[in-house]
Amino acid sequence: MRKWILIVIVGIVVIAVGVYFLVPRIKKVEVEGPREVKIVVRAKGTATEHWKADCFDEAAKVLNAELKSEGDNRTVVIEKMFDDPDWGDYVRSFVMAADAGIAPDIVLGGHEHIAVYSTAGYIMPLADSVSEIKGMYPEFDDVIEGLWDSCQLRGKIWAIPQDIEARPFYFNKPKLKELGWSDAEIKALPEKIRKGEYTLDDMIATAKEAIARGVVKPAHGYWHRPKRGNDFYQYYFAYGGIFYDPDQDKLVIVKDALEKWYAFQRRIVDEGITPENFIGTDWRIWHDTVSHGKALFWNGGSWQWGEWAKLYVKDEGGQDYLFKNVGYALQPPGVRGKSGGTLSHPTVYMVTTEKASGRGDKDLVVRLLARATTKELNTKHAVESTHIGILKSQADYAPYKEDRFLSDVIYMLDYNYFLPNHTMFSTWEDAVWEGMRASELGDRSPKDSAARAIKLLKSELGDDFIVK
Repeated sequence: MRKWILIVIVGIVVIAVGVYFLVPRIKKVEVEGPREVKIVVRAKGTATEHWKADCFDEAAKVLNAELKSEGDNRTVVIEKMFDDPDWGDYVRSFVMAADAGIAPDIVLGGHEHIAVYSTAGYIMPLADSVSEIKGMYPEFDDVIEGLWDSCQLRGKIWAIPQDIEARPFYFNKPKLKELGWSDAEIKALPEKIRKGEYTLDDMIATAKEAIARGVVKPAHGYWHRPKRGNDFYQYYFAYGGIFYDPDQDKLVIVKDALEKWYAFQRRIVDEGITPENFIGTDWRIWHDTVSHGKALFWNGGSWQWGEWAKLYVKDEGGQDYLFKNVGYALQPPGVRGKSGGTLSHPTVYMVTTEKASGRGDKDLVVRLLARATTKELNTKHAVESTHIGILKSQADYAPYKEDRFLSDVIYMLDYNYFLPNHTMFSTWEDAVWEGMRASELGDRSPKDSAARAIKLLKSELGDDFIVK
């Protein structure tokens, strides 16, 4: 009997000890209730580009429905900041916010911002490879393959493409007919440029003929963009230039290509097809001139097609007027036999670090980006703002296919190239721009300008720079 009493006592002690240690643990377990997750989005653009920010409203609806069906207690709430400041001001405001720990969760930027933002710790890598990012969500797998190059740095993926464009070579079809070109010859021009059968030299010769015969006024044979911008690098590439050596992770100047590019900028003025002191011309004058058929050839962005239709030739018929009067092609090469090309500048979405934004739940931020990267939402942006689609599925998506211009120029993405993701590229840009501007304005010879730019870059970039 005493044995059984001892067993009972020992059992009671064991249970008591277990309860003593277990109860506090049970009390510490708290079931988390519903929680709102604020995701702040920062984007810039014109009024026609509002889908850069507004797409997240639609994406959040889809994501919240998914979270609810999965039993996830979180609900995403979107806060948007959308305006159109100068790029310099836009970047500075982001950097200040990131340094203060109050940056947005998603920031739109040029792909070249990846290098600076990642080095500063403002943004987080999204995947370790293209194959990994494509495997994360079906939407990412739908991105046009070549666009991932613009989102990479040191092998990692740091961003998701938002939009892309081409920078076509535009030509006035009625003016070419006045020169005696047949409809078949005009129609064949884009293909001749693509194959390298019509070069910048040919363009200059045609423009000079148009002026000599009174088809266009003097200095209206060729108009490049009137302000500083990436479009100018297309002439450097046309003569065989490159920006970057990925194997050495160094910025590059191809001396021969730089000299020929600078010489081209001065030659178009000397030949009388581009006005003297043209750089700095007001954009409104430029748009009005090229859209109303006063220039024979010009260089512009694919997005500007929409601007001309809506703002400059609306009363003449908008896009119908443009299709009747304006043709478009890749940028002509500077070397016969070299294919035409175009520089593309993708804007991308980057995800900030917890330190930069002061917020977590980055899994939802990335998932939100996936839900915003759909053919439906991206096509709304593409059609309204005249940007080329970023997804493979858009080529066969009816609302995209029905846009004649976008369907016509999507092939240009097979011949495009990008700015390099390098922290010192702004230094490269400043030097080559100053040299180009001096060459076109006649302040220095193209050869002297090229030598000066190279000397400056050697001094400022040091081991990050090579001359080929």
